[in-house]
Amino acid sequence: MGWMNALYETYDNCSHLVGKEQDDGTLLLPVAHSTQNAQVEVVVDLHGNFIRAEEVPKSDAITIIPVTEDSGTRSSGIAPHPLCDKLIYIAGDYAMYSNKANAEVCYKQYITQLEKWCNSEQSHYKVTAIFQYLKRGCLINDLLSQGIISLSPNGLLDDHKKVQNIAASDLFVRFRIEDFNLYDEGAIWKDRDVYDSYIDYILSSQEGLDLCYVSGKEIPCSYKHPAKVRHAADKAKLISANDEYGFTYRGRFAKKEQALSVGYLTSQKAHNVLRWLIERQGYTRYGISLVVWDKNDKAIPNILDSTQGISNKMMRITSETDIGYSYANAFNKTIDSYKGLLDTEATIHIISVDAATTGRLSINYYREIKSSDFYERLKYWHETCIWEHEYWKKDGSKATYIGAPSIESIVLASFGTEQNGKLNVKDELKKATIERLLPCILDKRDIPKDIIRSAIQNASRPMAFSTGNWKRVLNTTCALIKKDRKYNVEDWNMALDDKERDRSYLYGRLLAVANRVEYLTYEKDEKRQTNAKRYMQQFRNRPFTTWATIEDNLQPYFNKLKSNSQKIKYEKILNEIYDLFDKEEFKKDDPLDGMYLLGFHCQSSVFYNKNNVAMNDDENEEGNDNE
Repeated sequence: MGWMNALYETYDNCSHLVGKEQDDGTLLLPVAHSTQNAQVEVVVDLHGNFIRAEEVPKSDAITIIPVTEDSGTRSSGIAPHPLCDKLIYIAGDYAMYSNKANAEVCYKQYITQLEKWCNSEQSHYKVTAIFQYLKRGCLINDLLSQGIISLSPNGLLDDHKKVQNIAASDLFVRFRIEDFNLYDEGAIWKDRDVYDSYIDYILSSQEGLDLCYVSGKEIPCSYKHPAKVRHAADKAKLISANDEYGFTYRGRFAKKEQALSVGYLTSQKAHNVLRWLIERQGYTRYGISLVVWDKNDKAIPNILDSTQGISNKMMRITSETDIGYSYANAFNKTIDSYKGLLDTEATIHIISVDAATTGRLSINYYREIKSSDFYERLKYWHETCIWEHEYWKKDGSKATYIGAPSIESIVLASFGTEQNGKLNVKDELKKATIERLLPCILDKRDIPKDIIRSAIQNASRPMAFSTGNWKRVLNTTCALIKKDRKYNVEDWNMALDDKERDRSYLYGRLLAVANRVEYLTYEKDEKRQTNAKRYMQQFRNRPFTTWATIEDNLQPYFNKLKSNSQKIKYEKILNEIYDLFDKEEFKKDDPLDGMYLLGFHCQSSVFYNKNNVAMNDDENEEGNDNE
């Protein structure tokens, strides 16, 4: 099944939601309809008599309107919408108050088009009432009488008086029917009967049959496909063939119909539901819009989220041995709750779109995966990329969660630079990296080595970041290293491995001890960086030589420790680490790999963890972000 087939079927399965605003504010549009922000609402009765006009609050401005193929994609030229539109189209007396040359032509085309709908078998009495009012050509006068607009001294529309920052000549108008014979609120833009009336009318007026490449049927086809896929201001299109004189298809096909033809109804449904899915549950950043959905509208987790986001659980560390297991249980329960909503044979669809140019939208990723496979791959990613992370809560307090970082966190850790206290990456690089990481989650591919190398390099430069940002980079990098090492996915324990003999891991532990010893000698509120952190990048490149320097500088701090027992304890830890080294490996000055960061982090966590009584130096000591 192709992406358009999947979207088409999704629309049909969600047809009961068409035209109904959801609790989250999203809206699945009817076929042949779009949305516009209205600034003015005109109220008439069933006989087409004017009642009043009023400004539309910004909070209620979004209005569903019927559109034609031309008006739905208009950017220039004259292409009136069938019902609600700007004043230049719908006001028969607009030309009297404006010097725009095409005003009469715009109105004539609009009112002729509306009359055809009203005279058809698919007409609707509410639409006819609006037509009866507008054909009198008195809208501008009525708006003037209501004080909605005003005239300048030369007798023309005063564009200086704006409604919601829109000039009078560009005001968009919608309609409401108010009559004692009605049993509804009369809002035309919310009336499903009006939707159906226009849909039936537009489908009945289509001529000519072509082969729809999606459905395989001979049906009326469209070559003017909708824009506004990612957001209301989006001009990029997924399907376009308007370049008859360029090289869009010339040289391979004589005419556009040979390249592709898609049924009008098929295109409308597919584009409308994709727009709705992106708005409701998509990830939209840096031009990319990615959405994961089930065509039966079941809940699907955001694959680009962190584990914290998916499980929605803020998990604190309770003990060293409980870290992995509490995370595993919480995460597995969350995944199982999602899986329980789906048939194991159901299909999950993933699509990512990106604007190649202002007018062209490309599909850079599309997959169809069985729900059972999807959740296994998602679970595998989060199990193998698990690490400890810190975050700040709304009340300003710091907390910890255990799990996989979000993809955006990975991008920032690998390529981020600090500006004004925040990690920043150029949008183009973010976008390209996110696209490269998608297959790592969905296809179980390895994380690209250059991304891991860049993260290790950043994590080795604590002096380039504030303490909080460096910790975020370090934690995310440890997650990437752990995943790259392909540890057993059932090994949830991230505690210090005091039996590990890997050279890089042991050097990382040494650095953590040096960092801790110097930190313990700080005066209250002292903020300077330790020698261990200042030498960290050099230490990574030349560990044996640099450790000799760090060790020499460490001796005065040993002498400044609060008690002799502290000195003995940390000297003992250093000796235990030395004993694990192979002597020849220790003397090598080859650069360390990413394992040294795991050793540093795990050893530091033991010192910092208040629940580990054996490592607690002072019951009253508080944690310090500088450490």
